[in-house]
Parts: sequence; C-alpha cells; structure tokens
Amino acid sequence: MSTITKPTLTSTTLWTSTAVAIKLIIGLVVIKIFALNFGSAGLGQAANYMTLLTVLGVLSGAGILNAVTKFVAEYEQDPQRLQAILGVSSLWIMSVSAILALIGLLFAQPISLFLFQTADYSLTIQLLALLQCLMALGNYFIAILKGQRQAKACAMSSIFSNLVGSICLLLCLWFAGYQGALIGFACIPALIVVPSLIALFKQHWYWHWQWLKPKFDFSISALLSHYMLMTLVTACTMPVVSILLRNQLIDSQGLSAVGLWQGLSRISDAYLQLLTTAFSVYLLPTFAKLSEKSAIQKEAKKALGFIFPLALALALLVFFSRDYLIIVLFSPDFTPMSDLFGWQLVGDLFKVASYVFGYLWLAKAATGRYICAEIVQGVLLFGLSSYGIAQQGVAGATLGYGLCYMIYFGFCWALFKLDYGSKK
Repeated sequence: MSTITKPTLTSTTLWTSTAVAIKLIIGLVVIKIFALNFGSAGLGQAANYMTLLTVLGVLSGAGILNAVTKFVAEYEQDPQRLQAILGVSSLWIMSVSAILALIGLLFAQPISLFLFQTADYSLTIQLLALLQCLMALGNYFIAILKGQRQAKACAMSSIFSNLVGSICLLLCLWFAGYQGALIGFACIPALIVVPSLIALFKQHWYWHWQWLKPKFDFSISALLSHYMLMTLVTACTMPVVSILLRNQLIDSQGLSAVGLWQGLSRISDAYLQLLTTAFSVYLLPTFAKLSEKSAIQKEAKKALGFIFPLALALALLVFFSRDYLIIVLFSPDFTPMSDLFGWQLVGDLFKVASYVFGYLWLAKAATGRYICAEIVQGVLLFGLSSYGIAQQGVAGATLGYGLCYMIYFGFCWALFKLDYGSKK
C-alpha cells in the first residue's frame, strides 16, 4: 500500500508562508481597490458585513475544524475510529451550515437592518447564506488535508481561492457595484472548496468517500462538544462587540470614522497574521505534547520571549511607515488614520502575546479557562472602547483597544500562574 509522504518542517513552513504572503498581498490589493472606489465611508459601511463573513466562516464548520485536523492525524492508523469521527463531523458541519443558510434566507431583512441600518442589502445576505455552505465544505476538506499533513495541497488551495476569488470580486464589482463587491468578498473563501476537493480525490489510495457519510454517535459528539462550545463563545463575543462598537461610532461620528478604524484594523490583521500562523504550526502541537507543569511554564515563557520582541519590531516598523502604508494601501480619504496608530499598535502587541495562553488552553481543551478569557476580553473591549468613543470618537476607540489588551494580557498571565506557577 502507498503511504502519505511526510513533509519536512522546512517544506511545510515554505508552503505555509507562501500561501499566507499571497493571501495578505491579495487581501490588501482588494481593500485598496475597494477604498479607491468607495472611500472611507464605503469601507466603514462594509465593516460589519466583513465581521459577519468571518463569523460564518467559523460557525459553518460547527466549531470542530481544529478537532477534525487533530483526530485525522491521531487516528491515521485506525481507519475504523477515523471513519466514525469523520461521519459525525460531517453530520454536524452539514447540519449547522444548513441551519445558517436557512436563517440567512428567512431573516435577510432584519440582518441587513442590523448590519447596514437598511434592508436594501437583503439579497446580498441571502447570497452570503448560500455561499457559506461552500465555505463549510471547503474548510472541512482543508481540515482533513491538514490532518494528513498535506501542506502543499492546503497552500495551493488557499492560493487558488484567493487568486480566482479576487477575480470574481472584480467582476462582481464591475457588474453590480458596491453590493457586487460584497458578494465577491464571500466568493474568496467559498471557492476553496474546488481545489480542496480535487486534493482529496488525489488521496485515492487512502481516501474512502463513504467515510464522509453523515451519521450520529453520542460519545463522539460529546467529544467534539468542547470544541463547539469554545467556538460558539468566540463567535458570540468579539464579533458582536465589534459590531456594537461600530454602530456606536456610526451614530457619533459617521461612516467615515468607522472606515478609518476598519482600515487600521486591516493593517493590524495583516501583520499579526504572519505571527499567528507560526503559532498554529508550532505552539498548538507543542503544548499538546507537554504534561509537566514546569515544562509548560518554560515553553510559554520561551514563546513570550520570542513573540514580544518580534511583535514590537513589526509594530514599530508599521508605526514609522504608517503614512506610506496609508497612501499605498488605501486612498487620500484615509490620511487622518495616521494619528490613530499609537494605541492600536500597543493593543496589537499585548493581544498577540496573549495568544500564547489561548493556544495553551486550546491544546489542553481547557474549556472553562478559554470561555472565561473570551468573556473577559469582550467585556473589557466593549466597556473601555465604548467609553473612549463617547469621549474622543475614533481616537477613543483605539485607546480603549490598547488599554483592553494590556489588562487582558495581565489577566491571562494571572490565570496561567494560577494553573502552572507551581511545580506540584
């Protein structure tokens, strides 16, 4: 029988880095085109929609995609167990995506009112509801490929969806204007279903498609429920907080201010993604293998010692090149953004450092700790940023963001010391 070729760390890193770099470049180019066509007000109006797109990408996978990757790798030599897990996973993913599609189709008008303060975008919401079904399947296939350690297949799938998806976005923009561009944003993650499906077909020696036949098993569902719960809390805290804060900012300063904040967030997301990709490759499996408290504490401190100076260097680079970045990535409408970088980058620094603890809790399936941290993060961000917006508008929003993640990092550190501070 053939065997799956095990990629080296070098090849995995190369393919992953290439895919992330292309995704970032395409994403920034697309935002540039969007900003040139619709300005800061247009980007501000689209901010809540993009948050919904992110949430659907998470929820449509039923919150178990990380679990799928873990179990595909773990039970590679136990086909019977793996088939049972994949069958249950298929049931949950297909059921959740179908429910989300039904909600989107039936409640498009109230969702449009919540996101855009008008019902004019109902058709866009309905099309998004259908496209998220393709996102669910594509992300499911990618999770399986990750478990098989098919780094090249995952990277090529990402590159394909971003390249072809961006072309679809431009065509939608050309033919349908603003709403067409919004639909195009959803096409980018949805199109990953095509190359990921082809990649799975190529695993014909190993792959049996009947393994994906949905079926129910109570014990496996209970096993997956921890991941579902953590994902549900994540999807119901920070995205909702972000939407509420943007709506508050719209009421006080208008769409242009939201566009500035959204543009700033896109820059943060871009350079932080370079760091968090390395986390998912290294930290998650490393923490999963460690059991001794002293070893976990040592690894966490090592990760913090690595990430703090690297994140600080990137933040300083962004800060001192901010005026150039605004011109290159956006349009002259975004020039006032230059004054907002300070507290935003401070928040980014402590936010990415706190991810170390998040990956630890994920690796240990510490559901209570993870949920507690998510709720505290949401409360801090909403409270501090809401007060900041009321006092200083968009500048207050970035101040609240920076203070939130300084406090949040301290909270996560305290929980970590509580759990792993003693060697006993």
